[in-house]
Amino acid sequence: MSAPSAEEVAAGTPRSQAGGNAGAAVHVPAEHPWHNRFEVKEDRAVHKRYMTMFDRTVEFTSESGQTQTVQYDVVGHPQCSFVSAVAFPFHPATSTSPAQVTLVREYAQGPNALMYTLPCGGFEPKRHANLRECAVAEMREEAMLVGGEVVDLLPEDHPGQSELKWSRNRFKPFLFIDPQPDTSGHAERDAEEHTIQVMRVTIPELHDIIRTGQLMMLSVYAAFLSLEVLRERKLI
Repeated sequence: MSAPSAEEVAAGTPRSQAGGNAGAAVHVPAEHPWHNRFEVKEDRAVHKRYMTMFDRTVEFTSESGQTQTVQYDVVGHPQCSFVSAVAFPFHPATSTSPAQVTLVREYAQGPNALMYTLPCGGFEPKRHANLRECAVAEMREEAMLVGGEVVDLLPEDHPGQSELKWSRNRFKPFLFIDPQPDTSGHAERDAEEHTIQVMRVTIPELHDIIRTGQLMMLSVYAAFLSLEVLRERKLI
């Protein structure tokens, strides 16, 4: 399996095309001296369960033409095509309650702790036609919410935000404005999701959760883009 090339890892197009931050320009940095001088020669799976670990061999070529080969540990989720979706369920203020966001709190195996996150999950080609459908399904399954206006927070042709430096996975965030409780009252969750607790928090509470390091990073990114759109619309 080959990894995305340097050209494929693009900055994307202005987010105004995706419904947010009208007029915003995309920052395109000057070409790095090593641009186009590295190539993935092999991605060999060395361990596979829920996630797959790859032994990646990369060849770097200097200006003089000399090559150097370096091996890296890279992780990813090929069963989900290395992409996932994150949903930001926003509930506008009413006459009796302030604006709120639905979060889930569940066991995170890495830090071995209960952490906050937004509803999110991997893309399944047999279940989802696209990442927007994936976000809709995850919001229903994890937070028992359906409907609402959906705002794509990244352009359709954007490859997705990279999760981590050493991960092949990417994700796309979606803002859901005013989703409603699922009348079925049933959450379709996997076995490892039995610890999930669903809760609503106010915007100041959300900021506190982020500042104290209790919100997982994918959700922090989705929250950043969502809150920007909500401010533009004067909903917060």
